[in-house]
Amino acid sequence: MSDVREVVMPRQVRGAQVLLFVLAVGGLVSMLALSDGLTAYGQGEMLAPWALVWVCALLALTYDGGARGGVRMTTIVVMVFMVLPTVMKMGEAVGAGLFLDAALRILLGVPVVVLLFLPESTAWFDRER
Repeated sequence: MSDVREVVMPRQVRGAQVLLFVLAVGGLVSMLALSDGLTAYGQGEMLAPWALVWVCALLALTYDGGARGGVRMTTIVVMVFMVLPTVMKMGEAVGAGLFLDAALRILLGVPVVVLLFLPESTAWFDRER
């Protein structure tokens, strides 16, 4: 009889991982679609939150390997730093494109934070290696 334990990532963590990848691709599409109508300053202002999302998507690549609780907390903190200013500036969005860009960040960013706070996610990142 084999003494090997198979460790499977919980659905909550996999869901957060998938949402981060979808958010990263959505950000790239959004940046490409809206970049023509913006000034250089506007493009930079739009790029900053998406850069945070791309960092989180890179962190999500480590979720199934040897990631620990620090990776989870870093993802949560960076996502909160991305979502809160977006919520504050949502009313200032001029045009449907910028509004949809902000809505995408909020609608996909908040569930990532919630999923990573669930007990199953905490247990996954605190598991013994």
